[in-house]
Amino acid sequence: MKKYIKKHLKDEKRILKLMYKKGIFEILNIDFKNLGWEYLLYGKRQRRRKGKNKYAFRECLPELHEWTQDYWGEGDSHSVINSFKDHLFWETAKEFDEESGFPINQKYPTTKILIEYLTKLPTINNNSKFNKYLIRSAE
Repeated sequence: MKKYIKKHLKDEKRILKLMYKKGIFEILNIDFKNLGWEYLLYGKRQRRRKGKNKYAFRECLPELHEWTQDYWGEGDSHSVINSFKDHLFWETAKEFDEESGFPINQKYPTTKILIEYLTKLPTINNNSKFNKYLIRSAE
C-alpha cells in the first residue's frame, strides 16, 4: 500500500472514531447497519516504469459510505465524512449572498480543521463498539 493511501486511511479512521465518540452519527441520523467500505478511484497518477505495464494507473482510496434507499427502492451511497463536512459547512455559515444563497467567506473544512473541531467537542460515547465497523474486509 502506498504512503498516501495509508495516510488517507489513518486520517479517515481517526475522524470516524472522533465522530462516534462525539455523537455526530446521531446528529446526521446514520444507521450503523448501512455502513460499508468502498474503494473509489481518487489516487495520484503513477508514472510508467521501465519494463512495466504500458499504461499508467491510478490507485483506489478507501472510504466509509452509508447506503441509503428511498421509497421506490432506489439506492445510493454517500461518504460519511463528506456528508459531515457538508453539514458543518452549511451549519456554521453566518452570512449568505442574496442572489446565489451561497455563504460568503466560508471555507470548506479540511481534514486538519475537522480533527481540531471534533477534539474540542464534549465526549458522549466512550466505548469501543464502533471499532468493528472500522475493519476493512479484503475484497
